[in-house]
Amino acid sequence: MWRYVRQFPKFFVAFVLVVAGVGILFVWNVRRAAREAAARVRPAVIEDIKAKVAVVEAKHERLILADNDLYDIETGELIFKNWLKKGEPVKLFWEPESKTFLAQYELAFVRYGLDGLEKASLVQPHPFVVALDYKWIVFARDKEIWRADLDWKDLKLVDERKLTSIGQFNDQYFTQNLVLGTEKTLIVRNLNQLLRVNLDTGEVHPTKLPMQEIGKRRSPDNKSVVGIQNGQFYCYDADSDEAKSIQVGRGAINDYQWLGNDRCVEIAAMKAVLLYDRPMHTLTELAALPFRCNKIGKPSPDGRFVFALSGVSGKEVLVDVQKKTAVQVTGGQGVSWVSNDTFAFSREIADSTLRGTWLQTVGQGERRVSPEPYLVGKGRGFIMPLPAGGIFVFATKNGLSRMKPDGTEFAEWVNLSKPPERVLVIQDWEFR
Repeated sequence: MWRYVRQFPKFFVAFVLVVAGVGILFVWNVRRAAREAAARVRPAVIEDIKAKVAVVEAKHERLILADNDLYDIETGELIFKNWLKKGEPVKLFWEPESKTFLAQYELAFVRYGLDGLEKASLVQPHPFVVALDYKWIVFARDKEIWRADLDWKDLKLVDERKLTSIGQFNDQYFTQNLVLGTEKTLIVRNLNQLLRVNLDTGEVHPTKLPMQEIGKRRSPDNKSVVGIQNGQFYCYDADSDEAKSIQVGRGAINDYQWLGNDRCVEIAAMKAVLLYDRPMHTLTELAALPFRCNKIGKPSPDGRFVFALSGVSGKEVLVDVQKKTAVQVTGGQGVSWVSNDTFAFSREIADSTLRGTWLQTVGQGERRVSPEPYLVGKGRGFIMPLPAGGIFVFATKNGLSRMKPDGTEFAEWVNLSKPPERVLVIQDWEFR
């Protein structure tokens, strides 16, 4: 070929120029067609996004997130698929003043626009613990404990300060090792001891709290821990590092459940339910159990009722803290309260007469609201109220359903190709 090129160089140059010109013209035509197609599609896409954003703004109290897909519970419409760009958060809040959403992740807070696009973020290298009032966080950095206030307007940390100077805390597992945390005090597990950190002075000392698994013994305000040791029932206070005790003898306590911050119920020796009053520092027996139970379920919203569980399906006890009674109920899995006196439960069994989602009001018989049982995972049911009130939503293998707390106006409103792994409601932001 090179022999012909040397013999006819002018023809070769002309040939190359023609080929190059045709190529350039082809690419230009392709790109022009693409631009014209995009120009035709873009207005439709923009209008579609605007319509969806309008729905989100108008109905934020009637939306639910299932595996990061956003649904309208009234129409069943899928508004956005894979809505939040960083995935499904632990909690999701609606901020009415800015008309944005605040998502809480293990390592970050992210503010999203109505379209699910990120507007701002606060990212930490390791998990952190946020105060109950969302005013500050604590975290470990370079083996020390730090505290910082939260500026929610600009979504940033302010007044960061190092609290300790002992170089003994694990940055990555700090949140897992945190036992208690108040405005004044932290109790942190470190190797084979519990350390008490004074948040005002930064002083670190071993605590008087026994080195045991805390679990449900921790009060909701993270201030107290109850337990039993050497025949003494105790209530430990994190801020004072003191424990008040009541002599109870050798009897074992099987499980605990706090009813708010001031009262805690316990199962004693699988035979009776006790009530501890924190302000009064008294321990009294509420009721004897009709059969042996070793677990306590979540209380009703007003704290009047609680379940004692035997671990055997159909053998559950409803304890009335006010009337001091214990009555057997049939129940099922994933018991969840839908009002102060009505609870839901799920039965995933073959018997078609018992299978499904059920409701029961205290003192009345059970009633089925759906032949499909709601999903149950990690000890809880996928059933929850919307913040606006008046509607409960729950997930089944077939999709999402809704109802009023009394079971009326039931509707299967979203069909899904597979059961959702997580369902999340949007909460109102109340921390200012």
